[in-house]
Amino acid sequence: LSYDIVSSLVSVALFAVGVVGATIIACRHEMAETPASLMRPKAPRAGSRILLERIGFIWRRMGFLNKVAARNLFRYKKRAFMTIFGIAGCTALVICGMGIRDTSVALSPKQYGHITRYDLLAVANPDDFTQTCAALDERSTVKDSGVAVTSTLPIMTDNVTFTFGGKSETVQLIVVPDDRTDDLDDYVCLEDESKEPLSLRDGDVYLSKSSQLVLGIQPGDTAHVQDSSLNVAKVKVSDISLNYLGNTLYMTQGTYERAFGRSVRLNGIFALLKGSSTDQIAFSKKLKSDGWLTISSTAEHWQNFEANFTIINSVVVLVTFMAACLSFVVVFTLSNTNISERERELATIKVLGFRRGEVHHYVNKETLILTAIGAALGVPLGGLLAESFTYILQMPSLYFDVEVEPLSYVLAVLLAFGFTFIVNLATNRTLNKIDMVGALKSAE
Repeated sequence: LSYDIVSSLVSVALFAVGVVGATIIACRHEMAETPASLMRPKAPRAGSRILLERIGFIWRRMGFLNKVAARNLFRYKKRAFMTIFGIAGCTALVICGMGIRDTSVALSPKQYGHITRYDLLAVANPDDFTQTCAALDERSTVKDSGVAVTSTLPIMTDNVTFTFGGKSETVQLIVVPDDRTDDLDDYVCLEDESKEPLSLRDGDVYLSKSSQLVLGIQPGDTAHVQDSSLNVAKVKVSDISLNYLGNTLYMTQGTYERAFGRSVRLNGIFALLKGSSTDQIAFSKKLKSDGWLTISSTAEHWQNFEANFTIINSVVVLVTFMAACLSFVVVFTLSNTNISERERELATIKVLGFRRGEVHHYVNKETLILTAIGAALGVPLGGLLAESFTYILQMPSLYFDVEVEPLSYVLAVLLAFGFTFIVNLATNRTLNKIDMVGALKSAE
């Protein structure tokens, strides 16, 4: 964690501008009044006909209290809009938090269960490749290992520097032999952004989505590729392939040899294993003594990813707590303002015989209606904000494809209503304490 003094000063300045600006707007009208006017109680806001009254077949079927609630909602427009926007912001924040968690939970299955289909990637020195492959076959026949190699695909792999538009990114190059391109689908699922399958053919160059977002490259653009031996080639990107974790560049043997002007030397192998995840991880660790330079176990990557991303749950709790505070402050403040401004009206209906429950229902109904409108607006707003994370979080080796589960939308709406119910329980005590005689006394 680091502390940025510039960001802190900007945050304080924006906070001060918001508070002072709101204060100036609120006081501007009051300061224009004369002292005599300010000393008199503020007159109730005049009512007016609303649009719903013009829809006769609906208005005539509404009960008296429902008509009163509808008119009151439009009678205090400023407070209504503030409540709606506050609830919409609360709902959107919760959806964003839930969306981050849903996306993080879905990333590993989408990458290691769908895109990455191989169980093992082993890389050796090209000169020792034949011997290490033979050692892999021998080790897989050991009965007590609990793992069996069902199929393999030899490849050439290298870490290359992909450069486009003045930007560079480290990418893992995967070169597939020309006679084995049809088998690649068993080990890696290549698909475009619309989830349509891609077939690797001679001349095709596929770049992962995360690299495309960072570099800004598009299909048809030409870029420079520098391998670990400092050889440079120009390649034309055919299409963008989905890859959520890691940067990858795919091409065939013939495409590589034409671009770099050198022959392919196989040094890696994709392998499909049969056995439990624990046995596969143990098996991959044993291979390190057989001369392989690097061993990559998909089961181990999946396990490590899920362990490292448990902190996301803390982020969700934090965002939800902040949303709860926002909702509580907005609704509680506006509800109390609503009661104080309508004290004479509420005292009147209590004198006319309204019981406590009826008074609570009279006021809380309006708050619940505004909450429903705010939550309805907050759902698409939260969805848009969550989707924006895909383009805001353009991090190397990570394509943060936001995915919000339907249950997250439901929970966000339920939380918004839950916060409102809590506020209503708090304001009900204020309604009970209204002094009918004092409120109805004339100021003169």
